[in-house]
Amino acid sequence: MTVAAEMGREHRAGARWELYKLLGDPTRLKLLALCSVEELAVGELADLLRELQPKVSRHAASLREAGLLDARRQGTWVLLRIAPGGSADTVIRDAIDAGLELCRADGTLERVPAVVAARDAETRAFFARGGRALGSGPPDELAAYLSAVAPLIPERRLAVDAGTGDGALLEVLAPLFDKVVALDRSDAQLELARERVTARRLGNVRFVRGELDGPEIESAVQRAARSATEGGSRAKPGSGADAVFAVRVLHHAPAPARAMKALTRLARRGGTVVVIDYEPHRDEALREQQADLWLGFDGEELSTLASAAGLCEVRRTRLPAAWCGEGPDRHLKWQLLAGKRT
Repeated sequence: MTVAAEMGREHRAGARWELYKLLGDPTRLKLLALCSVEELAVGELADLLRELQPKVSRHAASLREAGLLDARRQGTWVLLRIAPGGSADTVIRDAIDAGLELCRADGTLERVPAVVAARDAETRAFFARGGRALGSGPPDELAAYLSAVAPLIPERRLAVDAGTGDGALLEVLAPLFDKVVALDRSDAQLELARERVTARRLGNVRFVRGELDGPEIESAVQRAARSATEGGSRAKPGSGADAVFAVRVLHHAPAPARAMKALTRLARRGGTVVVIDYEPHRDEALREQQADLWLGFDGEELSTLASAAGLCEVRRTRLPAAWCGEGPDRHLKWQLLAGKRT
């Protein structure tokens, strides 16, 4: 064996020894395991592990330096997740499994969904208040909404407005589709949308209250699809909507990947999912003003979420600033993504 080869072997052995030492701490094992289950903020991890945040930050820094965790910033948040390909190493896989066992034993693992759900507590409270006055005439964002209609295929049997809010998009969808299902989890928002629909005499809109990924939502959309099919459409009964719209909804979702999958499930095969949301920004004020959870999405990240949810022929474009109305988010860059369910 050459000297260089011998030195390389010793270096690798040293690196493995450092890895074993790093993974010898139970808190690091649990931290690694939790980040393999869900992308979590440092503060969320501190709550789950019942440790002080500085201590969790130090452990996370060690795991990041070793290449076991990836971190990304969302404003003042630092979110951690398992590094791509990290679990391919047998030692790291064993460490994750050991951490999961520890988290199951002390109940930490079962508290993860509650921590993720708590992210949007302020968002829920914000929209539950309602009571905002409706503007008169077409919405200022009409041009943006019309651009969202453009990617549609000719089928206009059924559309879904996910997160309808005060129902502004319904003024665009209701005249174009035979039936429209408007979804929201807030009674206050649905009441505003009903007021708009009544004022505009839009008689083909049905309102459904529930969580985006809840069974009541999917069931309601399938019933509407069957009803539209009986009215003469060529689409298969219960197969879902021809088009699903989520306009400025994803940045309120506690888990955007799950939200994208839920949107995709509401579309029929070959149906279109259209998302309008912000590009990345640093306006922390929107967290307080609009209960925004995420500060926009990188274009590649949004396309990846769409592909992972089962959308193909994904197209993304930036919307002109002049189309973004006069609301508190008018200064942000808006983007539109459209894809078809495979």
